Amino acid sequence: MNSRPPFPSTSSPPSQPSPYRYLGRGGSERPVRLQIIIALVAGLIVVAVPLYLWRRPKPESIPSADAATADAGAYAWDAGALSDAGAALAEGVTLSPFTTIKCENPGPGTTPPERCDHVTFFEDGLSRAIRDNVQCAPSDKTGVTVSFVLEMDFRRKRTNLYVGKSTTVSRAKTKELLRCVKRAMPTPDWGTIPHQYVKYKINVMATYPANESF
Repeated sequence: MNSRPPFPSTSSPPSQPSPYRYLGRGGSERPVRLQIIIALVAGLIVVAVPLYLWRRPKPESIPSADAATADAGAYAWDAGALSDAGAALAEGVTLSPFTTIKCENPGPGTTPPERCDHVTFFEDGLSRAIRDNVQCAPSDKTGVTVSFVLEMDFRRKRTNLYVGKSTTVSRAKTKELLRCVKRAMPTPDWGTIPHQYVKYKINVMATYPANESF
């Protein structure tokens, strides 16, 4: 009996596996997932960046140099106006020359007033305080004259400022002016002020113009 040769197998030989056997499996799965992730990230960036640029807060505008110059000019004008107003007030009062009523040292004898030296620290300080406080002076339709008397004691290191008898208005009307002038007087450094005597009494007359509104 003759044996027949075996029919050839219709299946692929073991040495040639089907090309669809590992589709979607094994090593090819990771590259596919990586590409999907990259695509998603790129899509988020494309959407998020324009959205951020549209909704981000706008920075405040920086003032221009012209605006800063204008502000500085306005400030300078205000300061100049105040300075002019202060100068106008100071020009409204006239001061007489300072008169030394007396000066003395401990011991017997007296010094004639004309031989007394001038303590310029207190004279200049009182002049400035009077001119800077014109607004505190009393007003009158014929003008006002106030006599300021200043006593200085270098031993006790103290001063006394009051209104003299030559004042043309009552002392009650000069209380505010006297308070303003005292407050504006400079604080003395007694050990550095040149002087020849221990005690002084000086006087200055301040004449304020008439107030037409009375």
